[in-house]
Amino acid sequence: MINLKLNRNLGIIGALVIILSIGGFGVYEWLVKDVINASAILFACIGVSYLFNSLTWSDMKGKYEAEKDELEKYVTLKSSKISYYVLLVCMLVVLVWSERAIALHEIKNLPLVLVIGLAFVIHPLTEYFVSRSYQKK
Repeated sequence: MINLKLNRNLGIIGALVIILSIGGFGVYEWLVKDVINASAILFACIGVSYLFNSLTWSDMKGKYEAEKDELEKYVTLKSSKISYYVLLVCMLVVLVWSERAIALHEIKNLPLVLVIGLAFVIHPLTEYFVSRSYQKK
């Protein structure tokens, strides 16, 4: 129990150090140099991911599926589905905001459109293949 709490606290502190140092550097470059650093955004997001893994599972890497009980597996499944749809909405908002276009024929960022299209297909396609693997057993 003490080891788990210590591991959780160290994970939270480590994640906060990552977020504050890399995020702070990114904000500094943005305010002083007027440059938005993509690597600072990406690594700060990874730090936020570590923070929430530490808060949820008491481990920065999360838990492996074999170590989870039924409730933890349900939480993972439910949060995966919710995060999939939230991600789709965020991608659509970024597309509309970055392109400043409402009509589809006005959009110039075709790689982002392709990724959004694939995101709509990947979840149902994955469910199809997983369900087929259970039907054959």
